[in-house]
Amino acid sequence: MNNSQQNTYKTFTPLIWILKIFAINSNVEDARMTLSSIIRIIVTASILGTLIIISFYFKVKYIFSDIIISIKLTDAIQMVYDYCQYIVDLYFVYKYGRRISAEYFKQYDKLDKVLGMNSYQTIKKRIIKLILLFTGLWIVSSSFDMFAWVLSYGWRTPLVYSVAYIYLYIKIATMLDFTSHVIHAEVRLKIIGDLVQVHYNDTECSTDLIGDCIFNKNWLYANENSSTSKRKLHPDPIKSLPHPGHHEVKSLTRCYLMLTEQVVYVNSMYGLRILLNSLSLLIDMVRYTNIGVRIVLKSQDTPYDSGYLPAVSNLIRLLTCAAIFVNLADHCENVYRKRERIITIIDHLLIYKSPSKKIQ
Repeated sequence: MNNSQQNTYKTFTPLIWILKIFAINSNVEDARMTLSSIIRIIVTASILGTLIIISFYFKVKYIFSDIIISIKLTDAIQMVYDYCQYIVDLYFVYKYGRRISAEYFKQYDKLDKVLGMNSYQTIKKRIIKLILLFTGLWIVSSSFDMFAWVLSYGWRTPLVYSVAYIYLYIKIATMLDFTSHVIHAEVRLKIIGDLVQVHYNDTECSTDLIGDCIFNKNWLYANENSSTSKRKLHPDPIKSLPHPGHHEVKSLTRCYLMLTEQVVYVNSMYGLRILLNSLSLLIDMVRYTNIGVRIVLKSQDTPYDSGYLPAVSNLIRLLTCAAIFVNLADHCENVYRKRERIITIIDHLLIYKSPSKKIQ
């Protein structure tokens, strides 16, 4: 790997450590499947599958007889679904993701040389913040949930149900992996948009118009210029391409197409997984709501009186799932807005300005 390619790869390093624990890391420098990777897949899948089987066995033998049918049913469905989803993750990572991951990073190397990309440390910090945020949420929600159920049922029942905490973190790790790739696309779209806007500002107005009433170079998406720009996610585009001409604009067009190909890879790699992940989180939210309501209404008895602590713990876990959805929606919306900004600038360039025939 050369420098820019290594820099892109290193932004994923904190997340790679987590993904490797569950053998779902697709951010690799080499697409070859090594023996250690195969062993890691088999061992991890076997351990997680064994935990599911043991947990289900103890639930059927010791716990389900004291739990109402709606909680038993949703819990059994969730256990099977979680493991099936994990197997799907393994399939995409090692049968599809690794095969083209190395080429994916090479593509970013070509892009970054044209765009003058130097925001790797900032991207890495954003990814680390997300990891710390959601890992913290997971630790707090899981710890409080365990504490609440230990007070209500003793140690055995919460320990059997604690397998669900592991699978929740796998969902969080998958979401963080997807979000990291979305951040990379967002930053580069912002750079391309800035460079196109530089060309817009430097192009003469059309003679058949009274005049372009828009003179402020930051007129598009003013809220981005006030908030996003403070994060300094990209270099000054004027330093990268001082006065974009025909060849520079053509290079930007190629960069946009290459970035589109990167996004196609991300969609292919994570589309179905995020869909299944979201469905699993919705099932979780239904479970947490059902359990919380049953506890509040006293329709589900507990051996020890711990008040409403179990209901509160389920509310916290529900909010954790909601935070995952909000994070996904926010980052996807940011990418969409960056893309729309580029299209809007080009539309105004063609209508209000007089670009050369070659550029048109």
